[in-house]
Amino acid sequence: MIVVAGLDGATRAGYDSSRNWVSQLSLGPGGPLGVANLALCAVWLLAFGLALRHHLRLSRAGRWAARSVLVAGTAMLVVAAVPIDPGLDYPPGVPAVHTVTGYLHQAGALLLFVSGTAAAVLLGRCLSPRFPLAAPAGVAVAAVMVLAFVAASVLVTLDITGTVTGTPSGLLERVALGAGLCWIGGVGLLLSRAR
Repeated sequence: MIVVAGLDGATRAGYDSSRNWVSQLSLGPGGPLGVANLALCAVWLLAFGLALRHHLRLSRAGRWAARSVLVAGTAMLVVAAVPIDPGLDYPPGVPAVHTVTGYLHQAGALLLFVSGTAAAVLLGRCLSPRFPLAAPAGVAVAAVMVLAFVAASVLVTLDITGTVTGTPSGLLERVALGAGLCWIGGVGLLLSRAR
């Protein structure tokens, strides 16, 4: 998802990958590609969560890890289905607005972040009996996600209010998303090889 968003953003007039957020690619020309990218990632997360339910069903942490991934996939579906409000000068020439739909999108994004962070820690705990470094790796991924997402949220607020403009909040959002998605993908590879 991050690679597709990067390539898509690089071809969009007025889109700045370091400033603008991934879901803003669902706006303006080419918006359907941005929506499809988010929706396909959601489907991938849901499929992985369902597979985890069967693979990790014997442990309590495994059940919660699967649930966390399923919640993350559902939240990503919300992010894909409910459009973000225009802002941060994207799409070009469209004024920033704040709507109920935009707030619902933000709620979905927050749920995605919280459930993804929980999944990072829980998946590490599930793998630790076979892979001793998995638990600290899961905590490290979760820490990167928290730091990057909180910093992105602060910076985007400063940017929206005009206090500091042109902040790299989009880059930090990509760090949080990339860390979580790469960890989930890595866990999937480890589990498929372990079987």
